[in-house]
Amino acid sequence: MDGGALNMNSDLLTTAGLQNGRDWDSITEDEGPIEWTLDHRQGLVQGPLDLEFLRGRKISLALEPGQMALLVQDDDLKAVYLEGAHYLDIGHGNHQVPANGKLVFLAANRHINLNWSRQTPLQLDHGCDEALIGGCSLVIDGPARFFRTFLDTPDMPNPDFLANLIDQMVRGILEDMLGTMFGTVELAGPGEIQSRLTRLTPEDLAEELAPCGLACVNLAIYTAAPPVENEFVSAGAQETAGHLDGVGHN
Repeated sequence: MDGGALNMNSDLLTTAGLQNGRDWDSITEDEGPIEWTLDHRQGLVQGPLDLEFLRGRKISLALEPGQMALLVQDDDLKAVYLEGAHYLDIGHGNHQVPANGKLVFLAANRHINLNWSRQTPLQLDHGCDEALIGGCSLVIDGPARFFRTFLDTPDMPNPDFLANLIDQMVRGILEDMLGTMFGTVELAGPGEIQSRLTRLTPEDLAEELAPCGLACVNLAIYTAAPPVENEFVSAGAQETAGHLDGVGHN
């Protein structure tokens, strides 16, 4: 799986079958290897790969940097395989990987990009009605915690549902954080709001995101309209109050 930015509106999660390739070898004593690979065109989460049809075989699993494989059995997470080589003996005996399990793959080197526009802004309701735009980039840094938060369901969630779930969670975290930052005191204006927003860093989200297995690597939030423009319109509206419905220019 290749790294790079990931559009949250497309291919976040792919449940299509994995295709033949070079990263998987399924070896028996009487036949040659069957090769499998992860499709770099697919999304952040791939699979699941049902292990039942590989019963009695030994699999050589090679995970590249940023790739992870989760062994799930009966909807419980049994093991996490990180980058490197892993040899899995599939079966139901002692020290074997259970054949009734499945593997789910994560591309932890891909960014999860969230964007908030004028059509879908963050809402700042504490002290003013200012709408905020911007975005952030997340990565998976705790595969087990990510699984338990977003994937621990009988059926794998579809891409849109998972994208919306992550977006709504981060929105809630940010809106609560901004509410605490600004309090309920009336603010001086959009310029003061933007000044405070520039102090936000990805590390400010670390404590809230860690239990979900995520980390923020980029964060930028702005007022929906430039502060100077906002302040000009506000001042102009006050000067012409009672005379004009809007701001005029001579």
